[in-house]
Amino acid sequence: MKTKEKILQTALLLFNTRGVSKVSSKAISEEIGMSYGNLCYHFPKKDDIIMRLHQNLLDELDESFEKVERDIFAFDSLVVTLRKMMTLTEKYCFLFFSSHELQLKYEPIRLKSIERAKEYHNLLLRISEFLMANGYMKSDDDKESVKMFVHGLLILYNSWITDSQLFYNEKGGISKVDYYLKVLFSMLRPSLTRKGVEAFSEIYTS
Repeated sequence: MKTKEKILQTALLLFNTRGVSKVSSKAISEEIGMSYGNLCYHFPKKDDIIMRLHQNLLDELDESFEKVERDIFAFDSLVVTLRKMMTLTEKYCFLFFSSHELQLKYEPIRLKSIERAKEYHNLLLRISEFLMANGYMKSDDDKESVKMFVHGLLILYNSWITDSQLFYNEKGGISKVDYYLKVLFSMLRPSLTRKGVEAFSEIYTS
């Protein structure tokens, strides 16, 4: 493994388990077993590590959304991609635990978060239109209502990992991601047609 990648993986583990404020660059170097000077050669400040990890998350999320763009008419692909995205949230959970703090401290993170949120919102709107047009979701001619619905989904995506810190306790013996996928499904269910409920249930079960 390359040195930079080793630093990033170790920092990600420590940030996720201890919190950003309690982990210094020196602590990261000690965890790896490398000199502090060597770590600073690759990442002069802890801020540089945080910014790189945030960009890594965005890059991995973009890969998932690009797949949705390609397969937007494949219903099962949408569900699989959603699960992958939630897995990425868990992988980079410190960025969500400290979201408000990081956005106040790092202007690039705040601006990129706003930019990506707009892109994801527009894509989810198109997905909703696809689901309604193909009989998976109940039709709704009120565009503002659909936008609010999509906004609610984004709020859930951005906050479920924080909720899990307080309320998830190996519920029913299933993983965090699977449990919160069920929560999401329960929220979607009133908006789905019978065809949509059956399709979601079949894919989720498999």
